Amino acid sequence: MKNFKMFKIIVCIALICSVFSGCMHQTNLKNLIVIEGVGIDNDEDGVQLTVQSLNPGKSTGVEKPEGNMTINTVEKGTTIVEAISNLNKAMSKELFFGHNKIIVFSREICETDLNNKLDYFLRSSDARADVAVCMADGDAKKVLENSEDGAHVPVENMVYLIGNGQKMGTSIYITTNDLLNLYADKTTDMYLPVLKERADQDNVELSGIAIFSNDKLSYILDEEETLGFMLMSGKIKNCYLEIHDEDLGNIGIEVIPTKIKKKVDIVDGGVVFKVDVKGHLMINEVEKGIANVLKEEHLKMICSKAEEKISYLCSRAFSACQEHDSDSIRVGEYLAKDSPESYELLSDDWNKYFKTVSFSVKSDINLKKISDNTQIE
Repeated sequence: MKNFKMFKIIVCIALICSVFSGCMHQTNLKNLIVIEGVGIDNDEDGVQLTVQSLNPGKSTGVEKPEGNMTINTVEKGTTIVEAISNLNKAMSKELFFGHNKIIVFSREICETDLNNKLDYFLRSSDARADVAVCMADGDAKKVLENSEDGAHVPVENMVYLIGNGQKMGTSIYITTNDLLNLYADKTTDMYLPVLKERADQDNVELSGIAIFSNDKLSYILDEEETLGFMLMSGKIKNCYLEIHDEDLGNIGIEVIPTKIKKKVDIVDGGVVFKVDVKGHLMINEVEKGIANVLKEEHLKMICSKAEEKISYLCSRAFSACQEHDSDSIRVGEYLAKDSPESYELLSDDWNKYFKTVSFSVKSDINLKKISDNTQIE
């Protein structure tokens, strides 16, 4: 019994020592430059790296710091590794990427060489699986230079902007881990949210979804195509649509998707991608709602027009992807799931067969609530 008690004491001492020793080789935050965002642009000699880091001097001795608390630093190199090395040499402290929130690639890189530039951030010891990735509709440096109207950490606002955009169907949130999974899929092409500088304003805005073909930018989905893409993705919390009726005028509705079902069928030897969207809608505003009493037939008409609009948006998104040779909507992935035999036959030349895929969409939208002062019979 004594030996057993002694053994437990020794184990406890060993555990305590291991806990304390784990901190011995850590570097104090005050000796680090904490990176919040990274931008990558092409340069005539290689790459240009822009990093947004916390400026500790802004908050020293201040209980509630105001305004921008970051600084942007630019360095160049023949490769990303060399640019980071040059940045380390120029800075008085060690770079810390463990808090990085976003990686922004320039449009030029996405059009020519994203695969090689992205590889560093997927495999480096500095890589994190949850870092947001996006494309700048122009230079990445210019996006990072936006102060977001004096936000404490501008890139943090940009990450929130993308996340909120996904909830409402105006953008999509992609991480380095998501991109790694796309790499692993034999048929699926990449896609990224797009950030664009606002004219005459010191902030950025969402500007569609960039879709890729063979690892190169193929097309940027417009507003309607982006919403259709996001409806099919199943990631939307709610989205706003406007429909029109001769009697009621413009009708603003909020759609809450509840179930998105996607599958592939083989029909007469051809591949058919089928999408089924179910959801509720809430009527927010009726242009002539005070002058007209909403009858049962009006409510049915609104639901019917909402279904038509959703089907139209999804069809536009599919057509845009197919026209630009980008299976970013993952038809090949569903083919592998629903018809493994067909996938084995077609996947090696999927770029060719994706162009022949037919599309079918069905939407079923029910009225949930009326939120304005419209008269109801």
